[in-house]
Amino acid sequence: MTHSEQKKRYGKLITFLLVDVLIIIGFIVYFGIISPRLSNHQVMKIDGVVLPQGEAIDDFQLTDNKGHQFTKQNLLGRWTMMFFGFTNCGMVCPTTMAELNKTYKMLQKNLAQNELPQVVMVSVDPDVDSVARMNSYVNAFNPNFIGVRADIDHTVQLEKQLHIAAAKIQVDGAGKHHYTINHTADILLFNPKGELVAYLSYPHQADQMAKDYQLILAQSAENKIYQ
Repeated sequence: MTHSEQKKRYGKLITFLLVDVLIIIGFIVYFGIISPRLSNHQVMKIDGVVLPQGEAIDDFQLTDNKGHQFTKQNLLGRWTMMFFGFTNCGMVCPTTMAELNKTYKMLQKNLAQNELPQVVMVSVDPDVDSVARMNSYVNAFNPNFIGVRADIDHTVQLEKQLHIAAAKIQVDGAGKHHYTINHTADILLFNPKGELVAYLSYPHQADQMAKDYQLILAQSAENKIYQ
């Protein structure tokens, strides 16, 4: 094995280890922050974590893929699935967006228009992901999807309040513009009040997400929670 091949292999190993660290962070968030607040009668069996009641979030300032302002106000009046990613992502983001597209199409067959979630992708790489780039990216998966971005400070603020981890990793031996970003890949679910109600776990499968979403929707209507 040449020195160059050894460096590439080492770089991949470091990346996998960092992904494992982010997964561990996710478990810490779930079981250290969220789970203690759950009561047994409110726990729903989904592939993820459901909060016992909607968690209010602070307002935020983003720009969507059409150049319009996107704030907490845009979460009101309908359910929202939110995913944090970036357009140069090699595998996690495109596969997740593809599964979200499949999920959305499944839900279109079973739900009324006003019950469909809006799907929002938040860029964790705003230095590269311009409005135009986000527009091209999300439209490649589904024209109904929304891509949003902000400057790095506002992006980090939103990540922190929603317990999202993101870390830029330089590619060994390459210039400063050659990097990847390891990030939390869970999908966040918000209710029509703009409150955070669930985390859907990675890796995502469309049929499971559709099932979990409809379960939460049904429980919300039946028990008048999250409304």
